Amino acid sequence: MDSNFYKRPHYSFLAVGKTSESTETVENFKRYIGVGSSFVKAVNPNKAELDNLLGFDNQEPQYTRDGEQGKEVSIHFIVKTDPNQCNGIEITNRLMFTLRQAPAYNRDQSKVQVIDGYGNHTWMSTEDAKLGKPAITANGNPVKLDTKYRMACVGECDLVDFFKAYLCIPDAFNWVNGTWVKKENAAEGIFALEHIKDYFNGDFSELRQALAMQPNNKVKLLYGVRTTDEGKQRQAIASKGDLILANASGARGLERMEKALVGAKQAGSYTNTEFKVQELAEYSVQATNLETAPASPATSDDFWNS
Repeated sequence: MDSNFYKRPHYSFLAVGKTSESTETVENFKRYIGVGSSFVKAVNPNKAELDNLLGFDNQEPQYTRDGEQGKEVSIHFIVKTDPNQCNGIEITNRLMFTLRQAPAYNRDQSKVQVIDGYGNHTWMSTEDAKLGKPAITANGNPVKLDTKYRMACVGECDLVDFFKAYLCIPDAFNWVNGTWVKKENAAEGIFALEHIKDYFNGDFSELRQALAMQPNNKVKLLYGVRTTDEGKQRQAIASKGDLILANASGARGLERMEKALVGAKQAGSYTNTEFKVQELAEYSVQATNLETAPASPATSDDFWNS
Protein backbone atom coordinates (compact mmCIF):
# COMPACT_ATOMS: atom_id res chain seq x y z
CA MET A 1 0.00 0.00 0.00
CA ASP A 2 1.08 3.54 -0.77
CA SER A 3 2.82 4.88 2.35
CA ASN A 4 0.97 8.18 1.88
CA PHE A 5 -2.43 6.46 1.95
CA TYR A 6 -3.06 7.15 5.61
CA LYS A 7 -1.11 9.80 7.49
CA ARG A 8 -2.09 9.86 11.13
CA PRO A 9 -0.91 12.46 13.64
CA HIS A 10 0.81 10.84 16.62
CA TYR A 11 -0.63 11.38 20.09
CA SER A 12 0.00 9.27 23.14
CA PHE A 13 -3.71 9.11 24.04
CA LEU A 14 -7.10 10.64 23.36
CA ALA A 15 -6.53 14.24 22.22
CA VAL A 16 -8.94 16.74 23.78
CA GLY A 17 -8.70 20.49 24.30
CA LYS A 18 -11.39 21.75 26.65
CA THR A 19 -14.67 20.13 27.71
CA SER A 20 -17.59 21.92 29.33
CA GLU A 21 -20.48 20.85 31.52
CA SER A 22 -23.67 20.61 29.46
CA THR A 23 -26.46 23.08 30.18
CA GLU A 24 -30.20 23.22 29.55
CA THR A 25 -31.85 25.60 26.78
CA VAL A 26 -38.29 -2.89 32.26
CA GLU A 27 -38.62 -2.81 28.27
CA ASN A 28 -41.07 -0.25 27.13
CA PHE A 29 -43.15 -1.21 24.11
CA LYS A 30 -44.19 2.35 23.46
CA ARG A 31 -42.29 4.15 20.73
CA TYR A 32 -41.32 7.81 20.81
CA ILE A 33 -40.47 10.43 18.23
CA GLY A 34 -38.79 13.83 18.52
CA VAL A 35 -35.75 15.41 20.14
CA GLY A 36 -34.82 14.21 23.59
CA SER A 37 -32.21 15.53 26.04
CA SER A 38 -30.38 12.37 27.04
CA PHE A 39 -27.80 11.14 29.52
CA VAL A 40 -25.15 8.68 28.35
CA LYS A 41 -24.96 5.85 30.85
CA ALA A 42 -22.38 3.52 29.28
CA VAL A 43 -20.54 2.53 26.12
CA ASN A 44 -20.28 -1.10 25.00
CA PRO A 45 -21.21 -2.54 28.40
CA ASN A 46 -20.80 -6.22 29.25
CA LYS A 47 -23.84 -8.47 29.73
CA ALA A 48 -24.23 -7.82 33.47
CA GLU A 49 -24.01 -4.06 32.95
CA LEU A 50 -26.40 -4.24 30.01
CA ASP A 51 -28.97 -6.26 31.95
CA ASN A 52 -28.84 -3.73 34.79
CA LEU A 53 -29.13 -0.70 32.52
CA LEU A 54 -31.95 -2.03 30.33
CA GLY A 55 -33.81 -3.89 33.06
CA PHE A 56 -34.12 -7.24 31.26
CA ASP A 57 -31.98 -10.23 30.29
CA ASN A 58 -29.78 -9.78 27.22
CA GLN A 59 -27.55 -12.00 25.15
CA GLU A 60 -23.81 -11.69 25.62
CA PRO A 61 -22.93 -8.65 23.47
CA GLN A 62 -20.56 -9.08 20.55
CA TYR A 63 -19.21 -5.73 19.45
CA THR A 64 -16.59 -6.84 16.91
CA ARG A 65 -17.06 -9.00 13.84
CA ASP A 66 -15.69 -9.86 10.43
CA GLY A 67 -18.14 -8.36 7.97
CA GLU A 68 -18.49 -8.90 4.26
CA GLN A 69 -16.41 -5.78 3.67
CA GLY A 70 -13.78 -6.36 6.35
CA LYS A 71 -13.51 -5.96 10.11
CA GLU A 72 -16.30 -4.02 11.78
CA VAL A 73 -16.96 -2.77 15.29
CA SER A 74 -20.26 -1.63 16.79
CA ILE A 75 -20.22 1.21 19.30
CA HIS A 76 -23.30 1.09 21.51
CA PHE A 77 -24.04 3.99 23.83
CA ILE A 78 -26.76 3.32 26.39
CA VAL A 79 -28.71 6.57 26.60
CA LYS A 80 -31.52 7.60 28.92
CA THR A 81 -33.82 10.58 28.43
CA ASP A 82 -34.11 13.22 31.13
CA PRO A 83 -37.84 13.29 32.02
CA ASN A 84 -37.49 16.84 33.32
CA GLN A 85 -36.62 17.95 29.79
CA CYS A 86 -38.64 15.41 27.81
CA ASN A 87 -42.27 15.94 28.83
CA GLY A 88 -41.94 13.40 31.63
CA ILE A 89 -40.74 10.69 29.23
CA GLU A 90 -38.00 8.48 30.67
CA ILE A 91 -36.76 5.77 28.32
CA THR A 92 -33.50 3.90 27.93
CA ASN A 93 -32.23 3.00 24.46
CA ARG A 94 -29.12 2.38 22.40
CA LEU A 95 -27.41 4.88 20.14
CA MET A 96 -25.30 2.85 17.73
CA PHE A 97 -22.39 3.58 15.42
CA THR A 98 -20.65 1.16 13.08
CA LEU A 99 -16.98 1.63 12.24
CA ARG A 100 -15.16 -0.27 9.53
CA GLN A 101 -11.44 -0.79 9.27
CA ALA A 102 -11.24 1.04 5.98
CA PRO A 103 -11.17 4.57 4.57
CA ALA A 104 -14.51 6.36 4.16
CA TYR A 105 -14.65 6.42 0.36
CA ASN A 106 -17.63 7.23 -1.81
CA ARG A 107 -18.89 4.55 -4.21
CA ASP A 108 -16.19 4.87 -6.87
CA GLN A 109 -13.46 5.87 -4.40
CA SER A 110 -12.98 9.20 -6.16
CA LYS A 111 -13.70 11.03 -2.89
CA VAL A 112 -12.90 10.30 0.73
CA GLN A 113 -13.76 11.81 4.10
CA VAL A 114 -10.88 13.52 5.86
CA ILE A 115 -10.68 14.69 9.46
CA ASP A 116 -8.36 17.01 11.40
CA GLY A 117 -7.23 17.12 15.02
CA TYR A 118 -10.14 19.39 15.97
CA GLY A 119 -12.78 16.96 14.78
CA ASN A 120 -13.58 18.98 11.65
CA HIS A 121 -14.20 16.83 8.59
CA THR A 122 -15.20 17.08 4.94
CA TRP A 123 -15.23 15.18 1.67
CA MET A 124 -12.47 15.83 -0.85
CA SER A 125 -10.96 14.11 -3.85
CA THR A 126 -8.96 11.05 -2.91
CA GLU A 127 -6.03 12.24 -4.99
CA ASP A 128 -5.90 15.63 -3.24
CA ALA A 129 -6.26 13.98 0.15
CA LYS A 130 -3.29 11.70 -0.51
CA LEU A 131 -1.24 14.75 -1.51
CA GLY A 132 -2.35 16.75 1.54
CA LYS A 133 -3.76 19.61 -0.54
CA PRO A 134 -5.98 22.31 1.08
CA ALA A 135 -9.67 21.46 1.14
CA ILE A 136 -11.91 23.82 -0.82
CA THR A 137 -15.57 23.84 -1.81
CA ALA A 138 -16.84 23.43 -5.37
CA ASN A 139 -16.97 27.25 -5.52
CA GLY A 140 -13.35 27.54 -4.50
CA ASN A 141 -14.07 28.68 -0.93
CA PRO A 142 -11.98 27.36 1.97
CA VAL A 143 -13.35 24.54 4.11
CA LYS A 144 -13.12 24.65 7.89
CA LEU A 145 -10.30 22.13 8.13
CA ASP A 146 -6.80 22.34 9.55
CA THR A 147 -3.91 21.96 7.14
CA LYS A 148 -2.96 18.80 9.03
CA TYR A 149 -5.59 16.20 8.34
CA ARG A 150 -5.88 12.54 7.44
CA MET A 151 -8.33 10.12 5.87
CA ALA A 152 -11.11 9.04 8.22
CA CYS A 153 -12.27 5.47 8.60
CA VAL A 154 -15.88 4.54 7.86
CA GLY A 155 -18.11 5.83 10.66
CA GLU A 156 -15.41 7.82 12.46
CA CYS A 157 -16.68 11.32 11.66
CA ASP A 158 -20.16 10.67 13.06
CA LEU A 159 -18.69 9.20 16.23
CA VAL A 160 -16.42 12.24 16.69
CA ASP A 161 -19.39 14.58 16.12
CA PHE A 162 -21.26 12.77 18.89
CA PHE A 163 -18.43 13.24 21.37
CA LYS A 164 -17.93 16.90 20.44
CA ALA A 165 -21.62 17.54 21.11
CA TYR A 166 -21.65 15.52 24.33
CA LEU A 167 -18.46 17.06 25.76
CA CYS A 168 -19.33 20.59 24.54
CA ILE A 169 -16.01 20.94 22.71
CA PRO A 170 -15.64 24.56 21.51
CA ASP A 171 -15.02 25.45 17.88
CA ALA A 172 -11.36 26.01 17.07
CA PHE A 173 -12.02 28.35 14.11
CA ASN A 174 -13.64 31.73 13.39
CA TRP A 175 -15.01 32.96 10.06
CA VAL A 176 -13.08 36.15 9.30
CA ASN A 177 -13.28 38.12 6.05
CA GLY A 178 -14.39 35.17 3.98
CA THR A 179 -12.04 32.56 5.35
CA TRP A 180 -11.66 30.25 8.34
CA VAL A 181 -9.06 31.41 10.83
CA LYS A 182 -7.77 29.31 13.70
CA LYS A 183 -8.43 30.89 17.10
CA GLU A 184 -5.60 31.85 19.44
CA ASN A 185 -7.01 29.37 21.94
CA ALA A 186 -7.62 26.73 19.29
CA ALA A 187 -6.06 24.07 21.52
CA GLU A 188 -9.26 24.11 23.60
CA GLY A 189 -11.06 22.75 20.52
CA ILE A 190 -8.87 19.68 20.06
CA PHE A 191 -10.70 16.39 19.81
CA ALA A 192 -9.28 13.30 18.16
CA LEU A 193 -9.85 9.63 18.84
CA GLU A 194 -6.35 8.19 18.79
CA HIS A 195 -6.89 4.49 19.44
CA ILE A 196 -9.58 3.50 16.97
CA LYS A 197 -7.49 0.51 15.93
CA ASP A 198 -7.89 -0.86 19.46
CA TYR A 199 -11.69 -0.89 19.15
CA PHE A 200 -11.46 -3.65 16.54
CA ASN A 201 -9.64 -5.74 19.15
CA GLY A 202 -12.38 -5.17 21.72
CA ASP A 203 -10.59 -2.46 23.70
CA PHE A 204 -12.98 0.46 24.27
CA SER A 205 -11.09 2.14 27.11
CA GLU A 206 -10.56 5.33 25.09
CA LEU A 207 -14.31 5.77 24.64
CA ARG A 208 -14.96 5.22 28.33
CA GLN A 209 -12.21 7.71 29.15
CA ALA A 210 -13.93 10.31 26.97
CA LEU A 211 -17.33 9.80 28.62
CA ALA A 212 -15.76 10.02 32.08
CA MET A 213 -14.59 13.57 31.38
CA GLN A 214 -18.16 14.88 31.79
CA PRO A 215 -20.23 11.99 33.25
CA ASN A 216 -23.25 14.18 34.04
CA ASN A 217 -23.53 15.79 30.61
CA LYS A 218 -26.44 15.33 28.27
CA VAL A 219 -26.84 15.50 24.52
CA LYS A 220 -29.87 16.18 22.31
CA LEU A 221 -30.72 13.12 20.22
CA LEU A 222 -33.27 12.62 17.47
CA TYR A 223 -35.59 9.72 18.30
CA GLY A 224 -37.71 8.01 15.66
CA VAL A 225 -39.42 4.80 14.67
CA ARG A 226 -37.98 2.28 12.20
CA THR A 227 -40.22 -0.18 10.36
CA THR A 228 -38.61 -3.54 9.55
CA ASP A 229 -39.20 -5.56 6.40
CA GLU A 230 -41.58 -7.69 8.48
CA GLY A 231 -43.62 -4.62 9.39
CA LYS A 232 -42.46 -4.47 13.00
CA GLN A 233 -41.66 -1.11 14.53
CA ARG A 234 -38.48 -0.46 16.45
CA GLN A 235 -37.27 2.54 18.42
CA ALA A 236 -34.44 4.27 16.54
CA ILE A 237 -32.00 7.10 17.23
CA ALA A 238 -30.27 9.03 14.44
CA SER A 239 -26.51 8.54 14.53
CA LYS A 240 -25.42 10.89 11.75
CA GLY A 241 -23.27 13.60 13.29
CA ASP A 242 -25.28 16.56 12.03
CA LEU A 243 -28.40 15.08 13.65
CA ILE A 244 -26.84 15.19 17.11
CA LEU A 245 -26.81 18.45 19.08
CA ALA A 246 -25.08 19.79 22.15
CA ASN A 247 -27.57 19.94 25.01
CA ALA A 248 -27.47 23.76 25.12
CA SER A 249 -28.52 24.03 21.45
CA GLY A 250 -31.62 26.15 20.93
CA ALA A 251 -33.84 27.10 18.02
CA ARG A 252 -31.00 27.61 15.55
CA GLY A 253 -29.58 24.20 16.34
CA LEU A 254 -32.97 22.61 15.76
CA GLU A 255 -33.25 24.43 12.44
CA ARG A 256 -29.90 22.97 11.41
CA MET A 257 -31.06 19.55 12.51
CA GLU A 258 -34.23 19.93 10.42
CA LYS A 259 -32.20 20.84 7.32
CA ALA A 260 -29.79 17.99 7.96
CA LEU A 261 -32.68 15.53 8.25
CA VAL A 262 -34.13 16.69 4.93
CA GLY A 263 -30.69 16.32 3.34
CA ALA A 264 -30.18 12.84 4.78
CA LYS A 265 -33.56 11.70 3.48
CA GLN A 266 -32.87 13.13 0.04
CA ALA A 267 -29.53 11.30 0.00
CA GLY A 268 -31.27 7.99 0.67
CA SER A 269 -30.67 7.59 4.40
CA TYR A 270 -33.34 6.54 6.91
CA THR A 271 -35.71 5.41 4.16
CA ASN A 272 -37.64 3.14 6.52
CA THR A 273 -37.42 5.37 9.61
CA GLU A 274 -39.67 8.26 10.56
CA PHE A 275 -38.14 11.19 12.43
CA LYS A 276 -39.62 14.55 13.40
CA VAL A 277 -37.77 17.54 14.81
CA GLN A 278 -40.23 18.30 17.61
CA GLU A 279 -40.60 17.86 21.34
CA LEU A 280 -40.29 14.22 22.32
CA ALA A 281 -43.72 12.55 22.29
CA GLU A 282 -45.30 9.12 22.06
CA TYR A 283 -45.44 7.83 18.49
CA SER A 284 -48.93 7.05 17.22
CA VAL A 285 -48.72 7.15 13.41
CA GLN A 286 -47.69 4.16 11.31
CA ALA A 287 -44.34 4.67 9.61
CA THR A 288 -43.99 3.98 5.90
CA ASN A 289 -41.75 1.09 4.85
CA LEU A 290 -39.71 2.27 1.87
CA GLU A 291 -36.88 0.79 -0.17
CA THR A 292 -33.62 -0.11 1.52
CA ALA A 293 -30.66 2.23 1.88
CA PRO A 294 -27.80 2.28 -0.67
CA ALA A 295 -24.77 0.06 -0.35
CA SER A 296 -21.97 0.89 2.08
CA PRO A 297 -18.74 2.61 0.95
CA ALA A 298 -15.84 0.57 -0.38
CA THR A 299 -13.31 -0.78 2.10
CA SER A 300 -9.72 -1.97 2.38
CA ASP A 301 -8.54 -4.73 4.73
CA ASP A 302 -5.18 -3.21 5.52
CA PHE A 303 -6.39 0.35 6.22
CA TRP A 304 -4.62 0.52 9.57
CA ASN A 305 -1.34 -0.95 8.34
CA SER A 306 -0.21 1.87 6.05
